[in-house]
Amino acid sequence: MSNVYKTRPHRVLVNLIFGAGAALFVTFIVSIWLKSSVLLLLIALAVFAGYIWLVIIGNMIVIETDGNTLTIKKGKKIDTYSISATAIRAKTVSSGGDTECSLYLTRPGENEELIDCELIGITQFIKLLDDLGINRDSVTKLSTDNTDEPAKLTTVKEKTHGHHHE
Repeated sequence: MSNVYKTRPHRVLVNLIFGAGAALFVTFIVSIWLKSSVLLLLIALAVFAGYIWLVIIGNMIVIETDGNTLTIKKGKKIDTYSISATAIRAKTVSSGGDTECSLYLTRPGENEELIDCELIGITQFIKLLDDLGINRDSVTKLSTDNTDEPAKLTTVKEKTHGHHHE
């Protein structure tokens, strides 16, 4: 069975609000030194546009699973992972009413890839983890040894109280 997880419109809206807040904050700080309304407006627009480009457009994502493969479509880039040959872990961090959702994928002999899943939302992220066979109970060390056995799937669940630690 194939499942598709796409960027959620409400997650984009939340990030637009955060972007507007960031633009206003930076403009307020800069207004201490600059008094030109035109320059302040241009700075606000530049910060807002940069936020939209980096945080929203840069993270628009479609994730597809079919039981055997995991396909990540981000912009024009499409990556396909064999679920049985890929070490997979996940991390969710809740802070201030928002939840960061991250998926980490490692092919044998390659570096770990971070997939930012924030824009699909926590509900779809949990369904994706279920599709991948990841339980959300504990932390387990992943084995990425080259063997004939399927890779083990695990998850990392962190709870923070207003602080994020890497």
